[in-house]
Amino acid sequence: MADIYTQKWYEEVKNAINNKVADMKELPEGKWQIAIEIFGDGISPYVDQGNERHFLVAIDQGKCLWYKEIDPNSKDEGDKVKLDYRFRGSAVKFDEIAAGVLDPIDAALGGDIKVKGDMRFLLRQADQVQILLEAYSKDVKTDWPHGKPPY
Repeated sequence: MADIYTQKWYEEVKNAINNKVADMKELPEGKWQIAIEIFGDGISPYVDQGNERHFLVAIDQGKCLWYKEIDPNSKDEGDKVKLDYRFRGSAVKFDEIAAGVLDPIDAALGGDIKVKGDMRFLLRQADQVQILLEAYSKDVKTDWPHGKPPY
């Protein structure tokens, strides 16, 4: 088990995605990139209030190439990447999704997680999206060194 939001955890999420897509018959073509922005809310112990954590995920032909954290203040990495989707929400909501306490679809539909990008494409890739969400919220055994939600 890996601690939440560590490089080992990102690798385990990536591997969980790739293990599941290996069994899919139809994978989405092309490459798409996702930014995940988590802002501190004063509730989650994993992102201090007023701070943010930013992540990039690259999917190519259905497989996760990488899932990594970047420095939100760096102009180098985030600005060079063409983003297809951006997910933004509070740390407590992302923690709850990772812990399996909050359904990610409910979080997006309820406005807790803001989603920007081509929603038609996202809906057409429902099987792939489900795999991504399950890898994040169910398939990786996560250690919570500062406590696990609900807080």
